[in-house]
Amino acid sequence: MPQARGSQTTIAIYEESTYGVDPGTPVGQKAYFTSCGVKASQSLLDSEILTGSRERSVPDKGNINVAGPLAQELSAQSIGTLLKHTMGTNATTGAGPYVHTMTLGDLPTSFVLEKDYGSNISGSGRYQRYNGCRINGAAMTFPQEGPCTISFDIVGSKETADSAPLDASLDASLDDNGHTTFFATAMSLEEGGSSIATVKENSLNIDNALDQDGYTVGQGGIRSELSEGFATITGSLTAVFDSTTLLNKAINGTETSFKVILSRGDGLGSAGNESIEIFAQQMMYERTSPEISGPGGILVQLSFKGYLSGSTSALQITLKNAVATI
Repeated sequence: MPQARGSQTTIAIYEESTYGVDPGTPVGQKAYFTSCGVKASQSLLDSEILTGSRERSVPDKGNINVAGPLAQELSAQSIGTLLKHTMGTNATTGAGPYVHTMTLGDLPTSFVLEKDYGSNISGSGRYQRYNGCRINGAAMTFPQEGPCTISFDIVGSKETADSAPLDASLDASLDDNGHTTFFATAMSLEEGGSSIATVKENSLNIDNALDQDGYTVGQGGIRSELSEGFATITGSLTAVFDSTTLLNKAINGTETSFKVILSRGDGLGSAGNESIEIFAQQMMYERTSPEISGPGGILVQLSFKGYLSGSTSALQITLKNAVATI
């Protein structure tokens, strides 16, 4: 039999209305990815009973842990549902193209992540389905050159092996909104409300602090709860040290902001003109000093934290595309 290959694997996302339960009317969305480490693991637990022999008794199964990263290159077309499940709240405006404005809030219920290993695999196990998935966090990177990336840290409830996809009874194909990667050439940056041209690379992290110890008696080792905690926004940037502006903000604990804009065409959201804005609306740099690593140019490397100010969320993500519902 031919070996299964990553290039033939498809990932589908189905939103759940009840945690850990297949949706009644499943509509799958195709998720584009560079790697998927989401999987189930289950330890075997030893008994310590003494039987008159040095050999152990038959072990039993422990709790099922569904977890792992789903890595992507950033695109404004098919990423909306995963971003919504990372941020919590979304408001969509427009009649096509659409503007999806996401801020931090209570996370949506959950979703199913389904892996299809492709036609080289047949029978039960071609499809691996993970119910009760929620996003523990996301890490974005914005380099000076190359693709901008995001990795979602996903935690779930249970795993099911199947020979057919969840939506097979309705439709043989997934909803596919497409994917066009944003490279660094599509990026512009603003710091404190003004354009900045000295940043070499930057990153932003979202931590939803899921309580992963949601196991209860009599549930077969699956997570029956997966509640979110504080939403923590952190990040970093590395910039050319050509002035003391950023350094003094770090020293003085000055509130500032940072915005990453990824855009093609006019950026207003029609096909071929999509955009994403990642806006840390209130943030503060941690105090540090530039290091001198040799005779060449000096860089300043700053970490930051975002926070709520009044009713203004620490982070806002604005997605403009031709997708009506995310």
